[in-house]
Amino acid sequence: MNKRQINNSMDILGKEEYSNPTKQARVRLAIINVIVTLGIMTLATLLSVYFRYIGFHESNFIMAYILGVLIVAKQTDGYIYGILASVIGVSSFNFFFTEPYYTFATYRPDYPVTFLIMLIVASITSTLTAKAKQEARLSSLREKRTQVLYEISKGLLKVRSINQISEVGGMALAKLFNCSVIMATANSLNNLDEPFIYTYDYDDRAAIFKSFQERRAAEESFETGSPVGIGTEKYADSSAYYLPIRGQSGTLGVVGVSCFAGKLLTDEQVRLLEAVTTQIALAMERERLSEKQQKAKLDVERERLRSNLLRAISHDLRTPLTGILGSTATILDNDEVLDKKVKRELLQSVQEEASWLIHSVENMLNITRIDEGITLKKNMEAVEEIIAEAISRIKKFASNHIIEIDIPADLILLPMDGILIEQVLINLVDNALKYTPHGACIGIKTQIEGEKAVFEVSDNGNGIPEADIPFIFDRFYTAPTINMGRRGTGLGLAICKSIVTAHGGEISAFNNPSGGATFRFTLPLKEGY
Repeated sequence: MNKRQINNSMDILGKEEYSNPTKQARVRLAIINVIVTLGIMTLATLLSVYFRYIGFHESNFIMAYILGVLIVAKQTDGYIYGILASVIGVSSFNFFFTEPYYTFATYRPDYPVTFLIMLIVASITSTLTAKAKQEARLSSLREKRTQVLYEISKGLLKVRSINQISEVGGMALAKLFNCSVIMATANSLNNLDEPFIYTYDYDDRAAIFKSFQERRAAEESFETGSPVGIGTEKYADSSAYYLPIRGQSGTLGVVGVSCFAGKLLTDEQVRLLEAVTTQIALAMERERLSEKQQKAKLDVERERLRSNLLRAISHDLRTPLTGILGSTATILDNDEVLDKKVKRELLQSVQEEASWLIHSVENMLNITRIDEGITLKKNMEAVEEIIAEAISRIKKFASNHIIEIDIPADLILLPMDGILIEQVLINLVDNALKYTPHGACIGIKTQIEGEKAVFEVSDNGNGIPEADIPFIFDRFYTAPTINMGRRGTGLGLAICKSIVTAHGGEISAFNNPSGGATFRFTLPLKEGY
């Protein structure tokens, strides 16, 4: 079972706004409200005494008490304290400011009517003020609730896995409700995975989530798709309220909010929890749909590559095999009449076609290795030796071309997989041989630039059509025309890019101002660059 610690430094809503106070807390709050009411009405009485002292009309005394009632309604909770202030105001006015003073008796027959009107006005005023205050509080709560949902929604949009969604949602709920939260998501077998516990403010009581009863309550909520736990009929003695995360495709998981010491969630908290779990469900379904689409896309791409590879094998290898078969058949059928020179030419043709077949098969094996993930076997290799080995393997195909090598006099040692970099050079030179006419010059150049070694394979042929440059490193892409009698499989340059990228380098191609094209790739001089 995984745990995450949540502190209370980022609470979005205050504890008092979504709290469900205990009986002791309600009594304490009532005492405070009564004291505030008595204090404000005492101040209104003192203000009225001052008005009488300076000779104000008694109507100002009434206004002072109504003002006190308004302030009481604003500073206290509920209607009862405003009504209490109204009664205190009328009684105080009668006791202190009507003759005979300091008694509740009255001489003037119109005073009872005045008292009644004063009580009605004060009561209505306090009631309207308390109602306006309540509406303002509800409006504030709705605004904060909208803000909370927006922040959670924004956080869920940034995640890219079910575990990240669970973490963002669990941490947000822990901060929102100021309590520990447990969250478990369904796996591919539609069973609950190991739950995550998001402990609020180092609350040790969250360890109870590991108990069998709590785990069973969470599983019951997942299986039934209904709320379970404290405040419900099932597992009512639980220490948390469990709510299933329901999506259109079914139940995706369960979230549990701790309710220690029997402190139930309010209706507003339950509605907010349902709103948040709905957002979490949408994010989970979005991610699952994305995973399915990605898997389907990969399956389609894998099938396409397999089909292309089979087509390349069946179509592009047929030509050299036909040539080999024809040459060997000619030698076998006409061995006695063929002179030594013709036999040598036919055998040389067989050798060249077989070498090309080996080169093509190596490319196909390398592309399979790349799909499975390249594992580099790096050693400090001398650049000069790698180039020399590549030239020795490709020169049999370059009898009609000129190959020039330009490398620094100083020894260059690089951390590389020598066999793979050698294959890169062979593929690049082979590509130049296919796309240049006989007699063309192919250059191989190496130099140091900063923290990188730069390799260039260039030619003086016709260059690369500008429309083809963005696609030449794609698998199975070949140019429309090739000067040689055979076409490639379209894997060579794609393999080059994968190998160079795996080494932490870059590869590119461009046309030379004087004609022809250049393929350039870089390798870091040291590990980590």
